[in-house]
Amino acid sequence: MFNRIVAAVDASETAEEVLEVAIAISKKFDGEVHVVHAVHGGVLAGFLRDEDEDEGGVMGPDGPIEEEDEDDPESVARRMRQHAEMHGSGITLHLPEGSPGEEIVRVASEVHADLVVLGVRGKSLVRRLLVGSVSGYVIENSPVSTLVVKPGP
Repeated sequence: MFNRIVAAVDASETAEEVLEVAIAISKKFDGEVHVVHAVHGGVLAGFLRDEDEDEGGVMGPDGPIEEEDEDDPESVARRMRQHAEMHGSGITLHLPEGSPGEEIVRVASEVHADLVVLGVRGKSLVRRLLVGSVSGYVIENSPVSTLVVKPGP
């Protein structure tokens, strides 16, 4: 029934929960998991950053210290691979650049997915009105059923 599952993740803690749900379903149906982490580039990229993200760097005795950005696509990909391995599963990663909702729907169509699994997280009213909700966009436009994972307590 669910042979190809798309797990749409971001850099939030909910991403692991989304991946765990996708892996559990894939194991039940002997399916495969495609993980999508879309990077929003362009003019709005700075505005779309979470309100709680710090833009400043850490200063060391010899100047700024380079830190790994947890929202960076390679970091998210590495985290998802490690999490999948921890659950004894392989994944196929997709790291497209573009509008996350549009890219999730595009990849789901491209891989002939049977299910999209994604998470939700709270946004301010202003942010929702200006840029919308990725989960809302995917639910409305996905060619297949969508399972929404809410963050645990």
